[in-house]
Amino acid sequence: MKIKYIAFIALFLAGRASVACDICGCANSGSYFGLMPQSHKSVIGLRYQRLHFVTHGDSKVLKTEEHFHVGELYARLFPIKRVQVMAFVPYRIDRQVTSADVKKQNSLGDITVLANYNILNTFMDKETSGKFNHTLMVGGGVKLPTGQFKFDENNTLEVANANFQLGTGSTDLIVNAFYTINKEQWGLATNISRKFNTSNSQGYRFGDQVFGTVELYRSFNLGNISLTPSIGAYGEHAGHGKQHGQLLDITGGRLLNATAGVTFFSDKWTVGINAQKPVAQKSASGHVLARERLMLQVGFLF
Repeated sequence: MKIKYIAFIALFLAGRASVACDICGCANSGSYFGLMPQSHKSVIGLRYQRLHFVTHGDSKVLKTEEHFHVGELYARLFPIKRVQVMAFVPYRIDRQVTSADVKKQNSLGDITVLANYNILNTFMDKETSGKFNHTLMVGGGVKLPTGQFKFDENNTLEVANANFQLGTGSTDLIVNAFYTINKEQWGLATNISRKFNTSNSQGYRFGDQVFGTVELYRSFNLGNISLTPSIGAYGEHAGHGKQHGQLLDITGGRLLNATAGVTFFSDKWTVGINAQKPVAQKSASGHVLARERLMLQVGFLF
């Protein structure tokens, strides 16, 4: 049996770093999700992400490193045919290292729920694929303020950084579209998403974001298991944030990552690993650098 799959980019809690960079990756960030089975089956699974950022890397005094470890429970369900609902519940462990001290925090992050409708799906509910197969999904969702946002610039015991928080403190809206084309064992997947952020109770609003991917993959059948390596690119652009209605010039930025990974599929489970390496980036502050990212995931189909 051939395993059918699609590359997904999902908006979820990642990690976030550094004083002035809405591009970097906190609860406000978009993130690469990886390959998932494309079938009528539901999925529940776990994934782990590691992110790393460096600020003022050339200064021994000002240099700051931020490490984010995110464990996440995720699920994909089909309440009715052609309607796909996904939910993401993250738990974060964050660490900031400076020349003076180390600050840590860990707790629940922001929960995200997405729903998409299959406008086009030429291989839905089929056990075998044709010569060409297409999938087009559109939809959106909401990111809930379940992660703590505690930003106090005057508190020296806390990280005085809106980006180093467990959540954004705001309810944010998401719209997205996914298109995948398959020819025999080859596939190309694309995604574009837009995130509209709102102000939180402390008057802070992260800049809106646009992010997406292009990914080429090829499957190799190993009996009842499919081995699928993939390469591609992930891009993200974030606008300037605002605090109490005032534009923050040193926020926002853009990022382009090269991606590579391998995923194993069966009719009962999926296991994958993916790595990303920045190839171009620019934060509005000019001092933040994103480092390599790693993601591991396992899912069970039912």
